[in-house]
Amino acid sequence: MAKYFKCFTDKNPVSYKLGEEIVFTVFAREDGENIKCEKVEWEMQGDDGGNIKGIADIAEDKPLTVKYTLKRAGFVHLNCVALDQNGEKIEDFDPLDASAGVDVLTLTYSDTVPEDFDEYWGEIEKTVADFETEVLYLKETNRREGFKTYEVRIKTPSGRPASGSVSIPLKEGKFPIRISFLGYGLHAAGYVYDENMICGNFNAHGFENEPWDQIETKYGKELSMYGFNNEENASNMTTYFRNMMIRNLIALKYLKSLPEWNKTDIMSVGGSQGGLQAITVAAHDKDVTEVSVDRPWFCDLNSVNEGYMRGWRPDFAEGLRYFDTVAQGMKINCPITIVCHLGDYCCPPKTVITLYNSIKSDKKIKFVQSARHSYFPPEDETVESIF
Repeated sequence: MAKYFKCFTDKNPVSYKLGEEIVFTVFAREDGENIKCEKVEWEMQGDDGGNIKGIADIAEDKPLTVKYTLKRAGFVHLNCVALDQNGEKIEDFDPLDASAGVDVLTLTYSDTVPEDFDEYWGEIEKTVADFETEVLYLKETNRREGFKTYEVRIKTPSGRPASGSVSIPLKEGKFPIRISFLGYGLHAAGYVYDENMICGNFNAHGFENEPWDQIETKYGKELSMYGFNNEENASNMTTYFRNMMIRNLIALKYLKSLPEWNKTDIMSVGGSQGGLQAITVAAHDKDVTEVSVDRPWFCDLNSVNEGYMRGWRPDFAEGLRYFDTVAQGMKINCPITIVCHLGDYCCPPKTVITLYNSIKSDKKIKFVQSARHSYFPPEDETVESIF
C-alpha cells in the first residue's frame, strides 16, 4: 500500500460558521500507522479567493497544522504533496486533497433558470413521447447465470441510437427498473446485475459496446473533448448535451416497454457525468421514483464567474444553462441521495452542496473527506451527517 496523508478538522468539516477558524491537522500514514514525511508542500485555496502555501515536515508525533478563515460562505481546499530531498514528488505517496466548508446550507445557485426552460424541455419531452421506439440491434449473451442479458441499440430522433446493456432476472415476477449512466469519456456500457431489478446501463454517445481501443479508434477524434466546444455551447440547440439527453430519455422509454417491469418503480443512477444524466432523466420523466448520484458533474456552472473554485467543466455559456445539474435538480419530484467527495476539485464541493440546497424533494447527502474524483482514501473518512 502506498503511503498517504490522514486529515482531521477540529470540528465536522461541513459545520463551520462564518468567522470561525478552520484548523486542519495532517498526519503522514502507512498501513494505519503514523510515519514521518520530511518534506510536505502544502497549499490552501478558498472560495473567497484566498491562497496560502508553505513547506513543512511531519513526524510521527508532530502533524502538520494549518489554519484558514473564510471570508464568505464556501469551502477551503487543502492540498498536500510529499517531496523527496530533491524536491520531486514521491510517486508512492498519495497526495492529500481535503476541504472544509462555512455556512454551506446558505450556498445558492449562481445563476437563474432560463425563462423558457420549461418550454424548451417540454418540446424535448413531447418529441420523446411521440417517437416510436424501434430496436435497431439486439444481441443476447450468456453473461451470468440467472439473468437474461443483451446488448441493445434503440433508434432515437437525434441521430445516434441509445446504446447500452440490459440484464433481467430470469425468475418469475415483475421488477423495478434501474437505469444507470457513465462518467465523462468514451466508455462502453458494461453489464449491471441485481437479482431483483431490471438493470439498463447506457453510454453517453450511442456507439457500439466494444473494447475501449476500438471505440477510441472509431470515435476518438470526433469526440475528443466533446461538450467543451464554446461555439456549440452558445445555443441550447447545438450543444452536445441536447442529443445526449434525448438518447437517455429514449433509453428509459425502451426499458419501460419491457413486460418484466412492475409499472411502478424506477431508479436513476450515475456518477460524475452520469450524475448529470441521472438527474436530468428524473427531471423529465416523472415516472422515475428514486435518484442516486455520486460526485455529480456540471453543477452551478456560473459559480466560477462569482469567484468560486472552478473545477473541471466547460466554460459557462448560454446554451449550457439548460443543462446545468442544479437547474435540472430543481425539477425532480422524487427522493434523491447525493455523495459529495470533499477532495474532489473536478466537481467542487461548493457546486455539489448547491445542488443539494436547490432540490425541493426529499434529499440526503453524504460527504467523504479526502476523497478526490476518482480516489478513495485508504481509511474510511465518511463524515458524520449533520443535515
